Amino acid sequence: MRLFRPVWVAFRAAVIATAVFWVILFIIENSGWEVPMSIAQPLVFLILFFFGMLVVRRH
Repeated sequence: MRLFRPVWVAFRAAVIATAVFWVILFIIENSGWEVPMSIAQPLVFLILFFFGMLVVRRH
């Protein structure tokens, strides 16, 4: 099972990042903010991407 640990970690991170992405977009859409989705989606993606890069531990 040690062989599949990196795959499991990557899958779990992808699922969590996707869920956070959609929750943030849902909040933006339903909060009344006047932000066009053509700007909001890439902006949310970049923020999550760079936050994820900061969280990653180096071994």
